[in-house]
Amino acid sequence: MSAITFRALSVALFSLFALDALAQDRVIMNNGDVITGNVSLIDGDDVYIEPSYADEFAIDLSEVASIELEQAFEVELADQTEFEAATLGVDADGEPVLVVDGEEHPVDLTEIAEAKEPEKFFDWGAMVDFTATFNEGNTDSRNTVLYGQGDLKIGDHRQYLDVTFRDEEQDGEQTKEQTLLNYSYNWFFADPWFIGASASWERDPIRELEHRYTVGALVGRDLIDTATTFLTFSFGPGYSSEEIGGVSDEGAVALWNLRYEQEFTGWMTFFHNDQLTRHFYGTDNTILKTNTGFRFDLVGDLYANASLRYDWESEPAPGASEDDSTLQLGLGYKF
Repeated sequence: MSAITFRALSVALFSLFALDALAQDRVIMNNGDVITGNVSLIDGDDVYIEPSYADEFAIDLSEVASIELEQAFEVELADQTEFEAATLGVDADGEPVLVVDGEEHPVDLTEIAEAKEPEKFFDWGAMVDFTATFNEGNTDSRNTVLYGQGDLKIGDHRQYLDVTFRDEEQDGEQTKEQTLLNYSYNWFFADPWFIGASASWERDPIRELEHRYTVGALVGRDLIDTATTFLTFSFGPGYSSEEIGGVSDEGAVALWNLRYEQEFTGWMTFFHNDQLTRHFYGTDNTILKTNTGFRFDLVGDLYANASLRYDWESEPAPGASEDDSTLQLGLGYKF
């Protein structure tokens, strides 16, 4: 490579990095400090910004003099006035203004009920975590769980998948060998409302569950979807086929699903997922599966995980207990 070509590439790369640095949002504090980074949400009380040197954090709007955004946001004011594309900046006197179609409108930051980034047409996310517990002494036990989940969103269509491999052993005898797969598809016909479908497969030969297939039609709603909180639910009718203790059965079911995540700080997130299935055939079994816990960010996309899994069946297989709980501690990675 010639020296001229190398210098040209260097200048081009430097220009790209410089433009990226210049294209950052700015939060100007009352004391004159300026924080640059990516602003994702203004919710009436706080502004959430992620600088290049730290994770996203919230700033109390009462401490903020003005905000300058580099891209258009979806904005809703306290009086319920809505703008699909507006930016925030300052006028010639340094006062905050809302810029809509090139026109400046004076605004008090506390009048903004919500301002958020437009939803991406394509977005995805995934995580995998592994937890293990080993006890030796009066009782020798081993408990391992490998869990993965992923979301894919394309326009108004969202897909979700999670997979669980769960093994337990006590005093040399295996007490659980569960494999569980859940899939759901959502179409946002009137955002935040959606309709869709779900499918699941489960097997645990230790509990004499040879298989359980369930499919369903769902209607649901994203109750909250912000930079720090996500809450969605869905319900609907379905059909299930299973073999427990050598006996096969099938019929109609009712389905309920809930997913909740709440980021309390820049490094700690609470989560809760639950699934309820009510059978209208055979023994009229009711099945509840929950997973509740915390994730703690460690380094980069690596996190620690502490959670409690709880399963309950009103009519378990003969010889099996109604409930089953597992406390998990482990590590995970976000993609």
